[in-house]
Amino acid sequence: MAYGVSPYAYRPGTTFLHRLPAGVKLLGLLGISLGAFFSGPGMLLSTAILLAGAGSAKILPWDLFRGIKALVFMIGLVIILRSLRLDLPRSFVPALYLPGLWAGIRFGGGIMISFSAGALLFSVTTMMELRDSLGRAETLIRTCRYRFTTKITGRPIPPLSRNSPVSLGISLMLNFLPRFFEVWEEAEAAYRARAGKKGIPALILLIPLVTERMITMAVETAYAMESRGASLEEP
Repeated sequence: MAYGVSPYAYRPGTTFLHRLPAGVKLLGLLGISLGAFFSGPGMLLSTAILLAGAGSAKILPWDLFRGIKALVFMIGLVIILRSLRLDLPRSFVPALYLPGLWAGIRFGGGIMISFSAGALLFSVTTMMELRDSLGRAETLIRTCRYRFTTKITGRPIPPLSRNSPVSLGISLMLNFLPRFFEVWEEAEAAYRARAGKKGIPALILLIPLVTERMITMAVETAYAMESRGASLEEP
């Protein structure tokens, strides 16, 4: 079956990861991301789990890094800034700061692992599955909170609202990740069609344009939800 190859695009399949509940995969993403920033061994373990997951889902590991150019550019800037020491007395010549260099490399590695883990999640999980999982989790948390409050105060359990502002907000945030890469690819294709320069000049031009478009899409989504009576406020 054909599928999109854009970053963070869903890839239909029947593998173990495709059949795994979306809530379990979200917890796995959280664990991998935390492990990637926790320590060196945690980063290695997260990488091993990520590679095993990609193999299980029949996805080539380097396919998880599609659309990472702008992120690599920003990571490079962070590494450079953290590895240069500019506060040396009586000298205006930058010096290499090894602890900062190592910290920047570890930070960049954690970001890339988290990025690829997110790409793997969206490759094997639909947005409907994510929304349903978040909605069930919020309902469970609210039910436990109401029952605990009733047991402590002796008051009747308040009725559960059909609205789920927390899960709805998280779902919208997650939905903007694949949409961001769709907008980026469209902008990049238009830029190339006009024979724009590659490399850093392209990133400098595309990043603000894509950011502006994403803000516009967020406003349009908010207006559409408001016109349908949806709200992100607690009932």
